[in-house]
Amino acid sequence: MPLTTEQIHQQVLAIAHTELALSSTDLAQITATTDLAENLDSVQRLTLVVAIEDHFEICFEPEDDEEAQTLADVTRIVRLRLPQA
Repeated sequence: MPLTTEQIHQQVLAIAHTELALSSTDLAQITATTDLAENLDSVQRLTLVVAIEDHFEICFEPEDDEEAQTLADVTRIVRLRLPQA
């Protein structure tokens, strides 16, 4: 059964929490509508992308980086990249 958008979003949040060693307060600042570029440096963004790719066994395309401005965008991209069951 395919993952729901909410399930993907929760997994992305968990990955961000683990891989970026964010406190609960810092994680709360990175909401679905927060611009990631304002809250994460380039190394953190790359770390997050690689961890998400590994977790979901997908590959982001180069243009996805420009489209992934918020966690909602990341969730949408992951959903598009997941194989359809």
